[in-house]
Amino acid sequence: MKRFTGLFALVMMFGVAEAQQVRNNAPQTPLEPLADEFTSESSLPNWQKLHGDKIKNFSVSNGQLKIETFATGWYGDYQGPFVFKTVAGDFDVRARIKVSGQNDTLPQSAWSLAGLMVRQATNGDWQPRQENWLFLTTGIAEPKGVAMFEAKTTNNSISNLKLRPAKAGWVELRIVRMQASFILMYRYNATESWTVLERFYRPLLPQELQVGINAYSGWNEIPQSVKADPKIFNSSLLKDVTADMIVETDYIRFTRPAVNMDKLRALRNAGFNAPYYTAGNLLTDYSVSNEEVIAILGN
Repeated sequence: MKRFTGLFALVMMFGVAEAQQVRNNAPQTPLEPLADEFTSESSLPNWQKLHGDKIKNFSVSNGQLKIETFATGWYGDYQGPFVFKTVAGDFDVRARIKVSGQNDTLPQSAWSLAGLMVRQATNGDWQPRQENWLFLTTGIAEPKGVAMFEAKTTNNSISNLKLRPAKAGWVELRIVRMQASFILMYRYNATESWTVLERFYRPLLPQELQVGINAYSGWNEIPQSVKADPKIFNSSLLKDVTADMIVETDYIRFTRPAVNMDKLRALRNAGFNAPYYTAGNLLTDYSVSNEEVIAILGN
C-alpha cells in the first residue's frame, strides 16, 4: 500500500478538522539543528536555562554533558533547574542519560532524578498556579537504593506522578508529541524495542514549548521552612543542603515524528472513526495498545 505523508494524507484520512489541527502545528521546520552530541563546550551557550544558579556543574567531558545541582525539586509550584530549547509543533526528542551518585551507582539523596522535560513558558516573575509541564526522569525516589522512573504531569501547578521500576546505568528516554498527545518511552540500548511508560493528553499546552533536560536532588533534606512557600523555595539557593547526584547525557536529538500513516489508517478502518477523533486522540486512547502506538511512531 502506498505510504502517504504530510498534511494531504491526514486530510484524506481524518478530514478537514484533523488537517486544521496539523496546520496549527506550524511551523514544521526541521528540528535536527537543535540536537547536541556534546562533543565540546562550544554548544552549551545554545541552551537556555531556568534556575541556572541552582546548577553547580554544567560542563562537557569525554563527549558527555555533566550536570550537578544544588538541592531542589520539581513539583506543583516548586521549580528546579531546567536546560532547554524552544520547539514549535510536533516533535520526537530522545536523550541517552545516566544518573548516579558522586561515589555510587545510584544517588544517595532521596528524590534525585533527571531526564526529559516539556514545559510551557510562563510570563515574567513567578506566580502561583502557572506551572504546566510533563517529564520522564530516571534516578531514585524513595526508598534509597532502588532505581526508578518518574513520569509526572503538572496542570496549573497540580502535579500527578507515577513511579515505575528502572535499572541503574545508561538509558535512552524519548518523548513524542503528536498534537495534544505526549508519549513517554524508554529503552536501555538501541537494539531493544521502545517501552511506553506513560501517555499524557494535554490539549491546553501551546504549540511552542520548552523541551530539554531537567534535574532535581535532595528534596527530603530541604528545610520545611523553605518548602512551606514555593516562592521562597524557588528563590533560595541551598548550597549547604545535601544533594548527591551526577547527570551524564550522551546526546539529545530532536526530529519531527515519523508517523506510519498506514498503521494509523488501519486503526481508523478498525473502528476508531468517530467525528473529530484525531491522530492525537488515537495515541492516548488506552484501547489502542502500547504496541500499536510504537508501530505508529516507529523506532
